[in-house]
Amino acid sequence: MQFSSFLSFTERTPSMTAIIEETIMSCSKVSSTLVSFSNVSVHHYSTPRWLGGKPFKALSNVSLQIENQNIAIVGPSGAGKSTLIELLFGLRTPSLGNVQIAGRTLPLHNASERLRVCSEVQMVPQEPHTSLNPYYTVEQILIEPLENLKIGDNHPQLAQIALNEVGLTTDLLSLYPQQLSTGQAQRIAIARALIVKPKLLVADEPTSSLDPVNRQRIIELLNSLKQKYDLQLLLVSHDLKAAIALCEEIVVLDQGEIVEHGFVKQIMEQPVHPTTQALIRAQIHSKTNT
Repeated sequence: MQFSSFLSFTERTPSMTAIIEETIMSCSKVSSTLVSFSNVSVHHYSTPRWLGGKPFKALSNVSLQIENQNIAIVGPSGAGKSTLIELLFGLRTPSLGNVQIAGRTLPLHNASERLRVCSEVQMVPQEPHTSLNPYYTVEQILIEPLENLKIGDNHPQLAQIALNEVGLTTDLLSLYPQQLSTGQAQRIAIARALIVKPKLLVADEPTSSLDPVNRQRIIELLNSLKQKYDLQLLLVSHDLKAAIALCEEIVVLDQGEIVEHGFVKQIMEQPVHPTTQALIRAQIHSKTNT
């Protein structure tokens, strides 16, 4: 077919343009959704099914999309918050539904895709001391994700920069985790997560093990890093103060279900579900006792 003939052909088929535009739009939608939980359920069996065991629903029909917003997932103990994190990092598979990161459905079996996802989503665990390798120096801890993900050169220099970014001095590079204070260890955990420049930082109770002064400092640090690196934050916490300070939206989980989801101002001023109301009352009560 001559080029002029091809042009005349495409001009006679306007539906072709519509199909192309629709495809482009659908691709952009996929890429803009960083994390997607679609109708996800997770069932546990304390007694095997073949012995008549009945499922315990850790999560039930959870749907949540993270695009360019900072979201806090809050709820009482046993609500399913930890299960969500386990799903996101491939530590558990859903009984129903699916989990996607940047359009890729988990679990990933392709090594290069796993590396790419790991570079896009990083985590700050709840207990910094137990999450840091006790046999590694701070420098080795910071360099390890760069080596694992094959990112950059001159890793020692990148480790120094990462340490400075979280407000710590380079004299800590030769220390081991047991030589760090809890506040320092938490900052190292944050630096380790951010050194690979992820798009999404998952913070699991990042302030729970800290005293009030260090708790406020970590909140301020996370806010500063979010703005500096245009970073999306998924905060998992029972601390509503941290959720209000760091996020625009709050998702309330209870007994494995999303019982409320909205903007922070809306949730705090007009809570609808009893669980949300109880969490707010508990927060107010803790303030009056401090």
